[in-house]
Amino acid sequence: MTTFFLLVALLAQSINLHSQKHKTAILNKVEAIFTSHFNHKGAGGALVVLQDNNVVFKKTMGLANIEYQVPVTHKTVFNIASNSKQFTSLLALILVNEGKLSLHDDIRKHLPELTHIPHKVSIAQLTNHTHGLPNVDELAYLKGIDRMTHQETLNMLFNIKQFNFKPGDDYQYNNTGYVLLSEIITRVGRKPFADQLKEKIFDKFEMNDSQAVGDYKQIIPNKAYSYAATGNGYRKHPVKISTMGSSGIYTSLNDLITWSKKFLSSNNPYRAHLDTMKVPTILNSGKKIAYGMGLQFENYKGIDILFHGGGTEGYRSYVLHAPKHNLSLVFLSNAGGFSGYDVTYKVLETILKAYIHSPKETSSTKDVSAFKGTYELYPGNYYDIIGSNDSLSIQIYGTKEKAVLPRIGTSTFKGPWPFSKLIFQENGFHLRWADFSYPAKKINPISFKNKDIDLTKFTGNYTNKAFNVRYEIKRKEHTLIIQHPLNGETVLVPFSETSMYAKNSSFGKIDFIIDDSGEIEGFTLSRQNLQNLLFTK
Repeated sequence: MTTFFLLVALLAQSINLHSQKHKTAILNKVEAIFTSHFNHKGAGGALVVLQDNNVVFKKTMGLANIEYQVPVTHKTVFNIASNSKQFTSLLALILVNEGKLSLHDDIRKHLPELTHIPHKVSIAQLTNHTHGLPNVDELAYLKGIDRMTHQETLNMLFNIKQFNFKPGDDYQYNNTGYVLLSEIITRVGRKPFADQLKEKIFDKFEMNDSQAVGDYKQIIPNKAYSYAATGNGYRKHPVKISTMGSSGIYTSLNDLITWSKKFLSSNNPYRAHLDTMKVPTILNSGKKIAYGMGLQFENYKGIDILFHGGGTEGYRSYVLHAPKHNLSLVFLSNAGGFSGYDVTYKVLETILKAYIHSPKETSSTKDVSAFKGTYELYPGNYYDIIGSNDSLSIQIYGTKEKAVLPRIGTSTFKGPWPFSKLIFQENGFHLRWADFSYPAKKINPISFKNKDIDLTKFTGNYTNKAFNVRYEIKRKEHTLIIQHPLNGETVLVPFSETSMYAKNSSFGKIDFIIDDSGEIEGFTLSRQNLQNLLFTK
């Protein structure tokens, strides 16, 4: 059953509308935006708009369980994925206030299993993604594991020996920090992480539908099932890596309404903690990052917003606040895709239309030759930017199929993916995709001929001892194949005489280590959130 509350009287002060007709028209637009993404027979969603601490729009649509035709309701619980991080950060700050933890603590103090790592990582760095540790999801992929409980994930992380970068030198969003933080909270609070969340946050805020889950086999009452759309319907798309801290909270629209009301309220008992979570992160270089502790912030077309998104398998969540306008938007779905981003920002612009302004970057016919070249988005993921005059196109490195990049500013071009744009800078570009920004650097690939490479010398078995991962590289005619017992085979494409990558794959790039006699000793593997993981031959 769907519900649509039009509490139009409450909008008079906050939205500054001038007529009943106009108020209704605005909310009708909000409903149209939301319902354009769902139908009554497929996976569903939920949306609420709060202003001045009052619900002015609340609607659900679609099914929580397609097999049994169970509709989404306000009490249906969804996995909110990375939106769990703000609750974990708040719980950590509560323990700091209780004297059980310090944001400056070295994590090795609380996790003796990691005393072997070479750098200090602070609790604060776990929360703001500056810890430099490899991403848990990348490690699970390399091991070929597609189902893990929270405890199994922790056991894997305790084998980390290498860093992607020195703590504090860079910002790299990933889930490892929060998984480790949840275990630290368990140990210093002397109760399971999920129990502490319930006692100190969920019970305190009367969020009765909420819980943290660390086992994919656990039965969850009133759960929306995760789905992926197919050509003729849907298929089940369940959560595979059941981590807590970084993800794992299942909650309802009703509970997130309660949370959002408290979030902007001055009488929130944790007001000081939430203010701490909004403080920008400062890198060792002094560079400021618009991410605090489980919260992102930016100015969106003239509107200052605090927000976080979440996505795992088919689950999507988005919680956004515009504090100066006392406005909060909450979105939940089990249908996957970019619906959360699209709905949330279209609704924001509809309600706060009078305040929206976007400084337009002047487009010109300036020559774009400086933007052309080959770029590395991350190791193993390469693109060629080609074009002439004021026209640019993008193609995967080494391929011929290309996509035009429409120009929308002097150095800004619309990207080939939904909700994306490329912003060119000196020696690189930033790929802005939805609310994330990915830096790409300009590179100069080494020119060589594949036929000049002796592929046979690269064949053999390679092992990473820390994570007990073994890959075999073998030759098939004029091609090298890397094979994992669970991940199957991946074709390797030479990138230089000593490095290879997997085209159209997330596998990454491998750089071979060659001794003084020219023999292969091993290789290092790098990918999006994993740098130079050593494999020996």
